[in-house]
Amino acid sequence: MLINQRVFLCIALAVMGLWQMETRAEVRGTWLTTTGPDHIRSGTKTESVFNTLRNTVGLNTAYVETLKEGYTQFPSQVMQDLIGVDRHPNLGTTRDLLSETAIQAHRQGMAHIAWFEYGFSPQYVGAFGTPTNELGQWALQNGYLLEDRDGYYANTSHQFAWMNPAVPEVRQLLIDLTLEAIETHDIDGVQLDDRLAWPREFGWDDTTAAMYKAETGRNLPSNVNDSNFRNWRAQKVFEFATQWYTAVKTARPDLIVSVSPSIMNWSFTQFNADWEDWADAGLFDEIVPQVYRNNLSSYRNELPRQVSIMAGADGTRNGRLEDLVIGISRDATSSPTPLNELLQMIQDARDAGTAGHVLWYARGVLDNAEALGAFYAQNPELADSPKMDPGRRPDPLVADELLPAFWSVDVTTPGQYRLVVKDDKARWSEAESLYLLSGTYHFDTELDILGVELLADRRPIPADFNRDYLVDQIDIDALVANLGGTDLAYDLDGSGVVDQDDLAYLVEQVWGTRAGDANLDREVDLLDLSLLAASFDQPGGWAEGDHNHDGIVNLLDLSLLAANFGWRAGVMVPGPAVAWLMLAGLGYTMGRRGYSS
Repeated sequence: MLINQRVFLCIALAVMGLWQMETRAEVRGTWLTTTGPDHIRSGTKTESVFNTLRNTVGLNTAYVETLKEGYTQFPSQVMQDLIGVDRHPNLGTTRDLLSETAIQAHRQGMAHIAWFEYGFSPQYVGAFGTPTNELGQWALQNGYLLEDRDGYYANTSHQFAWMNPAVPEVRQLLIDLTLEAIETHDIDGVQLDDRLAWPREFGWDDTTAAMYKAETGRNLPSNVNDSNFRNWRAQKVFEFATQWYTAVKTARPDLIVSVSPSIMNWSFTQFNADWEDWADAGLFDEIVPQVYRNNLSSYRNELPRQVSIMAGADGTRNGRLEDLVIGISRDATSSPTPLNELLQMIQDARDAGTAGHVLWYARGVLDNAEALGAFYAQNPELADSPKMDPGRRPDPLVADELLPAFWSVDVTTPGQYRLVVKDDKARWSEAESLYLLSGTYHFDTELDILGVELLADRRPIPADFNRDYLVDQIDIDALVANLGGTDLAYDLDGSGVVDQDDLAYLVEQVWGTRAGDANLDREVDLLDLSLLAASFDQPGGWAEGDHNHDGIVNLLDLSLLAANFGWRAGVMVPGPAVAWLMLAGLGYTMGRRGYSS
């Protein structure tokens, strides 16, 4: 008698100590695409869609179409230089879908993952078709397209054209597009899906034949299931997965790097994508296998295998169950998954100890928003994503329109902000990115602007050396410690050396202040004097009053403070009489503390 797989898995996990008795936060996500209903396609409904996903349904993560049909959903200089088209034609010449959706996700406190949907595929061409778009033609003309044994770019079993994952130029293109997106947009992660792969029936083209011969000494086999050729192709996919993951993590260690492959073993046998090996190698922050089944019985047949891979149930790998997020389908087939079974699938994923789930796709989520919201509301303690740091996406700062086209907003926490505006078509866009100190700011806009907000910008700030999203005294001290060094991350003025000019740039240009302003409130006053007095004749940094950067708070620092005493951004510095009064006052303070002046 066969033991029920699900029961067996639960017992195995419990024995291994991986069974999660306590509740924990979970990824609650969905994919958003321009295919199907107009959720994000025109941009006019994007705000209401994200509002529903977050506040009615209770999701915390959005995976948004970013690369589709050979075009990016954002203005791309990489694509402009390569094919002469900088974005998807449906966006026209001004829209930026990636920015529009990131703004809405962050206004709702959600994580935004840029989903590079098409991956190695430049275009859907149908059986025996040839790509006609610009990217497909580039790949075709350079010999970068895969072919099946009959010389076709697509066939009845696989109707997408496919660029060769082994070709360095193809690999670099996908890496460059990803790095460009994370440099120009404030997002929380990136994702490739089941097109991070090499279809089983393809690879009989001249380019692949030459590479395979050069590396192995073998000719291409006649059998599509030849183990040597299969393993060679799987290795090429693994190589690119490593390169892509490493490139993103090197540029932005804070981002979630995600992959959503087909289920194992289908992913390996049909697409040469062995994500079990990827997991063993420590690649990806989350792996989202597409356990797309429209009935609970089939789902339960597949789920244990995916869980066992990440749980390390065979004892040969470290458990990575906290990085396993289950892809669950409401609408993957013509027969949608019944809602009651969909909810049980989510619960099964929870019971298996996974990190959460992503629902395919937004149409089914929005069509069942109230029911899903009621389900999620039963476990409010699970509402926040375990993959995103708390506080990464604080509430927006909403500006008030004091007069037509004249807006005012108060900033209490210094930091980098995106100034975003809403036009008369209900589309939001980023006007600029600004480093703002505490205070009240005013902005002039066009008359057709209906809303102005500030969103925290989590892209790296050049002077934020400790990557805490602030430029403060700690960063000033870090730059001081690296004066004369070779780490050009501290070369803020681009001169090629780390020197006093960089320090002056940080203090005077970034902060807009002067020596003596220990608390960085853009005033040199008694508050700064008290900080200096508290650390006088002791080791210290900028926050303690060491503004000549010799490591000791002493009379040299006091003289700098005295010279600027009374200075305030936009106000003249007082004369020397005030400075001498300060010195006398500080001497009195020191004496009270037992020091001699």
